Amino acid sequence: MDQLLEQLDQNLKDLYRQALDADAILDDIQQQGHGKYQTIFVNDKSFQVSSNRFMPYLSEAAEQVAAMRQTQQFNTATLQRVVKQIQLLHKTLAEFRQAITK
Repeated sequence: MDQLLEQLDQNLKDLYRQALDADAILDDIQQQGHGKYQTIFVNDKSFQVSSNRFMPYLSEAAEQVAAMRQTQQFNTATLQRVVKQIQLLHKTLAEFRQAITK
């Protein structure tokens, strides 16, 4: 279980810098009068939070990993949810980086 939690933590660390950078770009876009969207993940049930920035989504995933670490217990559904959240964040941040470099 420790190895699994370490892998989840490493993924969260990788996503942290990407999310900070993406949120800074989104702040700049919004200050320029663009980016009139309400949420990053529209109609997606993977997250309970709804935000127009990436960090709240990353925080939700990190909180779940921290809870698993603290209790040293987790069920398959919780693990699947966290893995899906991390995958979705990786995918969406990669697509975002691609879109802004065009």
